[in-house]
This record gives sequence, structure tokens and C-alpha cells, in this order.
Amino acid sequence: MPTKKRGNPKSIRWKWGFLLSIAFFLLYFLSALLMLNVYKSYQYDQQKNEAENLLYSVQSALSEIDTKLSVNSVESMFEKISVSTVTKGLQSVGNYPFLEDLKSRGANIRVFDTDGQLLYETQKSYTTFIKNPDTYLRETKLNDLEAFVAGGPILSQEDSFLLGYVQIVFRLNDYHKVVSQMTQYFWLVTALVLVLSAAAGYGIAFYFFRPIKQMVDTMDAIEEDTLSETRIKISKSKDEFTDLSVHINGLLDKMALYVTQQKQFVEDVSHELRTPTAIVEGHLKLLNRWGKEDPQILDESLAASLTEIQRMKTLVQEMLDLSRAEQVEMHYKNEVTPIRNVVLHTFHNFKMLYPDFVFNLDDDLSREIYVNIYRNHFEQILVILMDNAVKYSTDRHEIHLSISESMSYVQIAIQDFGEGMSQEDQQKIFSRFYRVDKARSRNKGGNGLGLSIAKELLEGYKGDITVESVLGHGSVFRIQLPILKNYVPDEEL
Repeated sequence: MPTKKRGNPKSIRWKWGFLLSIAFFLLYFLSALLMLNVYKSYQYDQQKNEAENLLYSVQSALSEIDTKLSVNSVESMFEKISVSTVTKGLQSVGNYPFLEDLKSRGANIRVFDTDGQLLYETQKSYTTFIKNPDTYLRETKLNDLEAFVAGGPILSQEDSFLLGYVQIVFRLNDYHKVVSQMTQYFWLVTALVLVLSAAAGYGIAFYFFRPIKQMVDTMDAIEEDTLSETRIKISKSKDEFTDLSVHINGLLDKMALYVTQQKQFVEDVSHELRTPTAIVEGHLKLLNRWGKEDPQILDESLAASLTEIQRMKTLVQEMLDLSRAEQVEMHYKNEVTPIRNVVLHTFHNFKMLYPDFVFNLDDDLSREIYVNIYRNHFEQILVILMDNAVKYSTDRHEIHLSISESMSYVQIAIQDFGEGMSQEDQQKIFSRFYRVDKARSRNKGGNGLGLSIAKELLEGYKGDITVESVLGHGSVFRIQLPILKNYVPDEEL
């Protein structure tokens, strides 16, 4: 199956980069759009207030005319306003006269007599006028743009006599100009933020998912070379990615170890089976040529062949035991064994089998202890260790067996006073097919699998095994297993 090209758009880094970019952009866009609308609303209200103030000021100014409204009286009043700095709330802007200031701001003042006839207007306008006894301000549209139309009666200041009407068309020139500029700025900044959001989104995604990229690259290297020593670089961030990297590196180390052991296992099995197979083949060829006519050679060849076949049978059985030992957690997780009972049983069996040996037992337990282990497996471990102690004893035929309880573990020690082993041998003794002295071990019938089986079984039951040895003075093997707390056997219920 071809490997997918790394860095493609379907990568999680690209997906998260896209999502982060969209999130950043939407966060800006919605916030900016809200602020723009708030600003537009504020400016709109300001313009509305200005229109109301302008209407009030014009009404107040025109109400000072004590005669009937006419074109001349209205023009005279507006000229007077343009000269004054402040007249009833109307203020000139800089050096601009009042009317010019109104024109620049898009405001148009229209004055009507009591009959609704137009007397005066600052600019030509086609806005409809309707006599209204009340002051009003309404929103309208002029050339598809928002505008205000305000108006009301003009009453004399002295007796509130109706002089006429005033109408102001407020085109909101300042408002539309500012809003137009702000809208342009908004879209320019939006385009810039879009680019920045994409850069920030993809940058953050690539930065935070860098450990995953390293994991993928490491897996690619492992896929090409199973025994590659490439490992994920551990960051200093101490986050979940760091923990995951540590666990993956540990898993890769175990995989490399298992692959190495598998290769060694196959090589060792091939080597171990090659010798007995060659011996049996040699004897059969000898018999086939002429040995079957000689009773002595026939007996010797058959005996040797049977010995080698028995050796191969033992080797195959030990290999099966080793493979089963790796699966104890799956098949025997609910098994319970009384440890003291099994130790005493094995101790007495070995005393009977080897009467020329002295077996000593130190039992420090005051009660029976139960452990989560299959009874046959525990007996097999004890037999392997006791059998090795007997095999490798030299002149001093003495074996010490002890059992004790420490904290939440039961501890068992088996000591012999035989050959012992070097420090280098102690580090390798639990490896498959390893023998301290291969020639002597073969003569004693060993394949170098017993201690490997014991170690695999103990580790499957959360136990442990260690060795202490002095070359020429013997060895002590110590095993420990976790005790089942508050366990009550069925017969005591």
C-alpha cells in the first residue's frame, strides 16, 4: 500500500490550521462589524440630535420676528444669524457664515407662511411640505440615503401667534462621509486580517501539532527499518504530547527489543534443533549403510537417537511453555494459589527425589498466604529454580529454601552452594537459550529456557525474580509476588 504524502490538505495540521484561521477571522469580523454598527448608530444619533437642535434654534430665531413673515424678514434674520457668533443656540463654524455652513453639512431650511406657501429656502428642494401644528422629525430616504425631515410651526415669542412654518431637510452629509470612510477602512482591514488570520491559524496549528508530525516521521522511519533507533524528540513543555512521546518511545524500545529477541530466538532454536537433528540423521545414515547388521552399533545409534529426540521434545515443550507464559494475564487472571502449601509440597518432593542432598526450609509465615497465580505455574517456577539449584551444585549438596512476608508481597528465596556465576552472566541469565557454560549445561540436559519461562510467568502475574551470585560459591534466586488482601477461600465461607 503506498504511503500517503505528508503535508496534504487532509492532514490534521491543515484541518486545524483552516479551522483556527476561520475562528480568528470570524472573531475579528463579528467584533469589528459590531463596533462599526455601534459607531454608525452613535453617529446617526448625533446627527439626529443636531437636526433637532437646528430645528429648535431656527424656530427660536424666526419667532423673534414681530411682524408677518416675509422673504425680506427671513433673509434679514438669517443674515443676522450669520454675523452673530451665537444666536439662540446657532453657532458659526470657523469663518463660514451660517448659511454656507448649513449647505456644507447638507441642511436645507425652508420657511412657509401660514397658508403653506413657500417664502424662503436656502437651497432648492423638492421635498413635500404638509402643514403640521406639531413639531416633528421623521426619517426618510433621499437618493437612497438616510436623511431627516424636521419641521414645525413658528410662533411669536410675545403672544405665541402663528407666524408660519419651518421645514429643515437634513441630508446627513457628514454622517454618510464618515460612514463611507469607516466602511472602506473596515474592508481594507478585513482583507489584511484575513491574511493574518490564515498565517496565525496555520502557524499555531503547525506549532502545536509539531509533536504529531515528529511521531509520524518516526513511524515512517520505523516502518522502513524495524530496528531503526530513531525516536521522538521529547519536548520540555511537559504536556500530554510529552507524555505520549515518552510512552511511544518506550513502546518503540520494547518493539525493537522484541524484534531482536525474536530474531535471536529463531536463530537459537535453529541452532538448538540443528545439532540433535544432525545427530539423529547421522545415526540413521550409519544404520542405513551397514550399522543395522551390527547389534552393538544398532543399540548405540538407537539410544543416541532417542536421547536427541527426547532433547528436541523437551525443547519444543519448553518453547510452548514460554509462549503460554506470555499469555497468563489473559487466560489465568482469576486463579488463586495458597503459597505456603505449594512451597511445602515442593520442598518435600525434592527431599524425596534427592536423598543425597540436604534441604533446609525457613518458614517465617504464621498463616497461609494467597496469591493471584495459577497453581501449576507456581509449581513450575519452584521446580525450575530447585532443579537448577540441584544441577549446578558441586561438592556441597545443600539447598536452602525460605519463605517470608514483606509489606504486600510474599518473598521466596532458593540458595545453592554450587558453581555460581559472574556479574556478566547474572545480567544475561534470564535471556532465552542463554547458558552460563554451554557445554556443561548441555551435558546436564539444559536448553537455557527454564529461567526465561520462570521470569515470563512471574512478570505475567505482576511478580519479579532477581539473582545474587558469587562465582565458585553459589547463587541465590529471589522471587516475589503481590499478596491478595482480604481473600477468604471458599471452604472458610
